[in-house]
Order: sequence, then structure tokens, then C-alpha cells
Amino acid sequence: MKRSTAIRHLVEMSQVASDHCRLRESDIGWPLEELWVAGRLLETTGDVDDGTVVLLLDVPVDELSWLAEHPAGEWVGSQLRLGKRPMTWWYRPRLLPAWSHEHRRVVRVWTAQGGLDEGVIDALRSDPGALAVVEPSAAQLVLQAREELGRSRRHLREVLERSWDRDRRRDRSLPGSREDRLWRAAMAVSDLLDALDELDETGR
Repeated sequence: MKRSTAIRHLVEMSQVASDHCRLRESDIGWPLEELWVAGRLLETTGDVDDGTVVLLLDVPVDELSWLAEHPAGEWVGSQLRLGKRPMTWWYRPRLLPAWSHEHRRVVRVWTAQGGLDEGVIDALRSDPGALAVVEPSAAQLVLQAREELGRSRRHLREVLERSWDRDRRRDRSLPGSREDRLWRAAMAVSDLLDALDELDETGR
């Protein structure tokens, strides 16, 4: 994909997000707080396979564990047309950092208060080296991954318990199928364990 195409999608998503901020004054609300970019767009001035964005949502931390889906996130994603764009996307609660073991270098491109950061867009177009990249230390990554592993394990137990409860497993307010929720919950625990093993190896 051309670099200019990926950046155009970032700008379009930011514009849609800003337009939807008017819903904050209504009963509907708009839970998107910040939009961050990660991946190859930060590392090269050339073309990229796809773009990567991290969306920070105004939802409780315990409601959105690693790899889990959330109704608020799915609604925001549909409004931004994420599924129609050449982008991979990740949801995070706003009280957690945008970075993670999966995306260790991130740059904020949009906020609900300030809108699109034109300076970031200009740097993405011509000089990624000038970006104010946020990157945690190895120690911060380990602490964050351990914290999220605990939440992901609790979430996995909840998903397993719900799978055996006939009434709860029919809850249509939850996104995705029962099988998909179980797969995501199990993969989250496995992914975080692998990340901690890798961080432990590189830290020795």
C-alpha cells in the first residue's frame, strides 16, 4: 500500500472521530478518547503493507482486557469504517498506555480535545524520524504485561463460566460468538505469557 494512502486513511478516521465528538453532548455519547499510530508507518518513509492504529476508549479497564472485544469499541470501529480500511486496529482502555508488548512504539495522532495533530501527519509524510515516539522501557513492558496477564486470566475464567451457563451464554449484548470470545480470551493469556517469556530472555 502506498504510504500516502495509509496517511489519508488516518486523516479520514480523525475527521470522522472529530465529527462524532458532538455525540458527547447526547445520550449516545462517543467513547473514543485518542487515536494512536503504530507499526511500519513510524519506521520508514516508503510504502507499507498496512497501517496500524490503537484506539483508546473511555471504558473501565476491567471491561476491556487484552484482545477482548467491547460493544463500545465495535460501535466506534463501525463508525470509523475500520473493517473497510487497509488497517489493523487495537482497542485499549484510556487509563492504560497506548503502547503494549505488541506495539512498543506509538505516536498520538488524534485526541477528542484537540482533534487531528497536523504536525504528526506532516512528519509521517516526510520525516518519521522527527516524530515524538512514545516507547516504554523493558521494565515498564514487563510490569504492564504482568498486570494485563492477571486481568486476562480473570476474563478467561469469566468466559469459561459463561460458556457453561445457558442463560449467560445467550447474552446478545456481548460482541462476537461464544466460540470467538473463548478463543480471544485464551489467545490473550497465551500471547501475554509468550511476551513475558521473550522479555525475560532479552532482559538476561
